[in-house]
Amino acid sequence: MRLLRSAAFGAVVAVAGLAYYVQRRSAETGEGYLTIVRQLPAQARSLWDDARRRGLLALEEGRQAARMREEEVERQIAAAQRPERATT
Repeated sequence: MRLLRSAAFGAVVAVAGLAYYVQRRSAETGEGYLTIVRQLPAQARSLWDDARRRGLLALEEGRQAARMREEEVERQIAAAQRPERATT
């Protein structure tokens, strides 16, 4: 029963948020409610694609930074292991 109440509350919040978004967008653009609702799947797909692209880009940048840091650590370890030459 508690799960049903939670699901119902979530649905009410989602519908209220959607109604607010549609009303606000209609006021900003002058488009009709039905037009805005019809555009939602394409907008959601576009937002998903953009978030995915940005996530993959961030992941690749993080990997590149990690590789650079690893190379630097390896250079430091190699330099520390080299025997010092005595200068005379």
